[in-house]
Amino acid sequence: MDCHTGKNALFLSITLLFCLVSHISVAKTLSLDEQRALYRAGKIAIAKHDESETRRIIANIGDYPLAPYLEYLWLSDRLRQARNSEVDDFLTRHKDSSLARRLRYRWLETLRSGNRPEAFLKYYQPESATTAQQCYYQLTRIRGDGGDNAITDAIQLWNVGKSQPKGCDRLFELLIKNNQITEEIAWQRYTAAVLNHQYQLARYLQRFFISDKFQQLARNFYQVDRAPKTIGNYQLFQHQGKFLENEEIHAIVIHGLTHLARQDAVIALKHWNRYQQIHTFTDEQKTEVISDLVKGLYSQEHKKVADGYLLENLSLVEPELLEWRARKAMRESNWDQLHEWIARMPESLKEEDRWLYWRARSSELAQGSILSTDNDSAYQVLSRGRSFYGFMASEWLGIDYEMAFRQSPVTSEDMERLSKLPGLQRTRELIFHEDYISARREWYHTSRNFNQQQWITAAHIASQWQWHNGAITSFINAGFWDDINLRFPLAFRDVFYNHAKATGVPVYLLFAVARQESALAQDAQSPAGARGLMQLMPATAKQTARKNSIRYRGTRDLLEPEINITLGSRYYREMLDRFDNNRILATAAYNAGPHRVTRWLEDTQGKLPFDAWIETIPFRETRNYVQNVLAFSMVYAHHLDSDDRILSEQEKQRQL
Repeated sequence: MDCHTGKNALFLSITLLFCLVSHISVAKTLSLDEQRALYRAGKIAIAKHDESETRRIIANIGDYPLAPYLEYLWLSDRLRQARNSEVDDFLTRHKDSSLARRLRYRWLETLRSGNRPEAFLKYYQPESATTAQQCYYQLTRIRGDGGDNAITDAIQLWNVGKSQPKGCDRLFELLIKNNQITEEIAWQRYTAAVLNHQYQLARYLQRFFISDKFQQLARNFYQVDRAPKTIGNYQLFQHQGKFLENEEIHAIVIHGLTHLARQDAVIALKHWNRYQQIHTFTDEQKTEVISDLVKGLYSQEHKKVADGYLLENLSLVEPELLEWRARKAMRESNWDQLHEWIARMPESLKEEDRWLYWRARSSELAQGSILSTDNDSAYQVLSRGRSFYGFMASEWLGIDYEMAFRQSPVTSEDMERLSKLPGLQRTRELIFHEDYISARREWYHTSRNFNQQQWITAAHIASQWQWHNGAITSFINAGFWDDINLRFPLAFRDVFYNHAKATGVPVYLLFAVARQESALAQDAQSPAGARGLMQLMPATAKQTARKNSIRYRGTRDLLEPEINITLGSRYYREMLDRFDNNRILATAAYNAGPHRVTRWLEDTQGKLPFDAWIETIPFRETRNYVQNVLAFSMVYAHHLDSDDRILSEQEKQRQL
């Protein structure tokens, strides 16, 4: 039937009705592939601001899970001209979607920039508001006679130890104009600013100090920060002959003492003893000062004094300080002392794999590598676990590694029920369109209240989609660690195999690096700028591509698995070549850079067993990174039926 002609009104009405029904029918019977094609076309139409084509596609895309995304993009594109009713309609229909929060944020920004206070108050929700939006909200309340609560909330926004966004300027100007910022309030912000090293803000805040008392306090605090030895003047924080006693003064004293401890811990200890007679400090403040004093004394060659002071204050120190002291003993190859410091740790810390291993290992090293019954027992316990320490214990026992595999419990009914959630259906389609950022937003929003079983089920669903990063992170949220088939998938297997063969790097090691670097998220981007599966920095990628005559067009290429693995595998090969094929050093260099590893080797001068060298890597991130990559490599070796060991005999015997 021709849907554009009719001989009379009745015929025309029937024709139009038929056409409408036909269009609805077509939309309902579209295949998934056709809906996906329409979605792509819709995004193009919105980008071109083609309203008629956008309307046509939205009307015909039917029940496609991402239809709301087209609506969101279209509404966002013309938000300045949108009516409240349009926004209300979208927020109501999609209130359970992550899109509702995103649209509300953009709509609030539109209302704020357009200075539409009444509408802003209607849509404002504090849990999703930016700082600038919070400021506009309080400004609107104050102007509308919001009372003391509005002023109190506004002052809280002002009173932070950093500069706030320009969107807060009008609110803060109003507070200042109405004399709401007292010297006491300004002093709180001033101390926070100096403690955060926000000196430009601190200088600005000095204008609020009118009285001699606060002007002098501000000068003294600035002096203490810039010259910590000034803390030796005990009259700094007096007023009219009396010592001032408040949180800010205590924070300044602690700040000065901890800084001075790094320069002259003996003098800092003297002042600390005096200040404890003058002021009353919390246990948390005492813990902070004691930690810096012990570290300062130790580094300044007052080791006996440091140890004595630490032992005197064991009840106040954090476990991390005892771990730090144990590593110092390890760094000096003082195995008896290491054993003693481990013995002083809290029971819960002593029983962690790390210190259970080193309690046995230190005894063994102290006795000249004689495996005693006690050590054998500790290693037996550790060897049952799937970890770096478990695998190392198996090495010393000369037994096979234990993978501790346990299949995660899930039923087909669980899978079917969870798969029907609209948020998961949207996630699936976003992954298909390679919009991984939106997929993660949708996934996290939908799963934010999941219980453990739902998280485990979600991991299985993500694995079915071949969205390995989603499966890995879901197991983390579930706290279920033993399903190594899904937690360590052989993603991008052919690509990894090809480049393992081309570079001579074991394929299980390449898998392990990618698994540790990105949890197999091909679009991963670190705050430092590293990108892709193997987290390459753009400069490193460019240099590696040039050395190996590989075509590299720029940073976006790093989000392509083939290119990322090509460059990452060759960079790792370069690190292996540089460090005599030693996987410990190459892995550390891949994470922290080869120059740092060279410097660390110079510091230790080949005096440490390999595991002690790893355990005392100065960067905690790199220390854990090396251990994880080596352990992960054995999980992947297990998957690939390889009988390779975590380290070669040469790597284990080499002193670092």
